[in-house]
Amino acid sequence: MLTIEYLRSLAELNLCKNCFQKYKALIEPTIKNWLAKPLSDWRQAESYVTQMAMKTKGVFKGKTWVISFNKGEEEKVADYVDVKAFREVEKWGFKRKIDYLHKKGILQDSAYGLMDMARVVRNTIHEEPLIAELSEQDYALFSVASAITSQIWSALMIDWGEDISSNIRSNAEKVAEQWLSQVKRRNEKTSQAINP
Repeated sequence: MLTIEYLRSLAELNLCKNCFQKYKALIEPTIKNWLAKPLSDWRQAESYVTQMAMKTKGVFKGKTWVISFNKGEEEKVADYVDVKAFREVEKWGFKRKIDYLHKKGILQDSAYGLMDMARVVRNTIHEEPLIAELSEQDYALFSVASAITSQIWSALMIDWGEDISSNIRSNAEKVAEQWLSQVKRRNEKTSQAINP
């Protein structure tokens, strides 16, 4: 994942001094602003996880997916979803959903670990909303979580054929494994710096 510092170093290497100053004044603040809104990636990952849990639980009756409906609209969607099962899964917390998907083999070990890590980071906002700060790594984590769940979602929800779906799931697992490995190495370096 690219960080602000890395992008700044690339800009400094590739731009003249005047252009680099313009980059810092005009472009970098836009990037920082974009990174300050990581919850859209999180919301997307959460939506994918919910849809996959519903699909795996047998909520959808056919090829039409109903993601939400209002109270009183149960009859309108009854041809498309098992309303009782929909309402059940809808009440599950995120942890329960990823545990369920992991148990069913939809989320493999590394993808599960990454989603659980993202869940813990996201929950810091709920626990300490006034003092919780997200790092650039947290923002990147949400972005990776969204990308991985998007791939797994497409492998599960779209009829690509078993070979392609298997390949998509395998690639998503590899990306999650690499990300977790990077986090582990970064944590080990931090630990060594603190406790030489």
